[in-house]
Amino acid sequence: MKFGLFNIPYSRDYAHGRRTAKEVIDWDLTLTRWADEYGWDEAYFAEHYTLGGEPSPAPDAMIAAASQITSTIKLGAAAHLLAYHNPVSLAHRIMWLDHMTGGRYIAGFAPGAFPSDAQLFNTGTKNPQMMAEAMDILDAIWTRKGPFRIDGEFWTVDMPAYSDDIHGPHLAPRQDRIPVLMTGMQATSPTLMTAGQRGYFPMSQQVHVTVLQQHWDTYASAASAAGHQPDRAQWRICRDVLVADTDAEAREAYLDGAMGDLWGNYNIPTFIKLGIGDLISGGTVAKEDLTAEWMVDNFHLVGAPDTVAAKIEELYDQVGGFGTLVSFGHDYAADPEVYRHSFELIGSKVAQLVSHLSV
Repeated sequence: MKFGLFNIPYSRDYAHGRRTAKEVIDWDLTLTRWADEYGWDEAYFAEHYTLGGEPSPAPDAMIAAASQITSTIKLGAAAHLLAYHNPVSLAHRIMWLDHMTGGRYIAGFAPGAFPSDAQLFNTGTKNPQMMAEAMDILDAIWTRKGPFRIDGEFWTVDMPAYSDDIHGPHLAPRQDRIPVLMTGMQATSPTLMTAGQRGYFPMSQQVHVTVLQQHWDTYASAASAAGHQPDRAQWRICRDVLVADTDAEAREAYLDGAMGDLWGNYNIPTFIKLGIGDLISGGTVAKEDLTAEWMVDNFHLVGAPDTVAAKIEELYDQVGGFGTLVSFGHDYAADPEVYRHSFELIGSKVAQLVSHLSV
């Protein structure tokens, strides 16, 4: 069992003018440094442009910065929103990050889910088609030798032949194959289906066990049909984790801290408004009963190390096995010690208690 961090980042204080962008950046880098220090395996950075509560327009810049203050943790984007990038440029930035991180880079691709971002870039309803074309171009630049030309609907690539005069084109990935993942939330997620078809890896968002089971079926069926071998060890599942010395301390840190505030006052109301509350509850409770208290007791992995390890093992058994548990990063900057200690306990105690879980 591996552990990962997902820096969205969530910052309601930034959205309300109580924190600066620099403070948000520094906090995410602090979390990533803790994760590396305490033996976590992966850290991801999101990409959003118009969301004041989730400010992260440059995951490549965050990965570059994190690469300079960490040593072993893998660093990835979850995800590069391909409709908003020229894929020729992005392919080269990704290859450079692969070298900058010493081969610790993980790519993530998505079409972009927020209408306000699509409005900003004037992509209309074409994000999925743009993503598909961009993925073809990225794969070609990473794997094909020049010269070649791709005339797409949205972009054109005209790769020159190697020239001794300029000693290039010269750049190739450091890793034999850059790992790529795609995230999904809906039960029959089209992005997870695309991931399976292309031989990429799945990451499931924070959803109910019954939805997670459908995620794996969707991904595995698409992968097998395309001739790829689905591997549960490469399945990442997102589920928030908070660990303290006792169950009572962990529950208090959740409900009276950033996690309870975010889920109770923002995430849950947003999901209910969008009509996707059942993706979290699995339809087991009425939407008015979907609260931070329900989340801490029935959904998130909160408690002392033994308690959290037992909850992880239960989740593992319910879905049939997975490889990496990814927890979102939360804004405990006002009370950093309780959160740092959670990172430490996860890396030093919980990881040992669940080390037998292997697919």
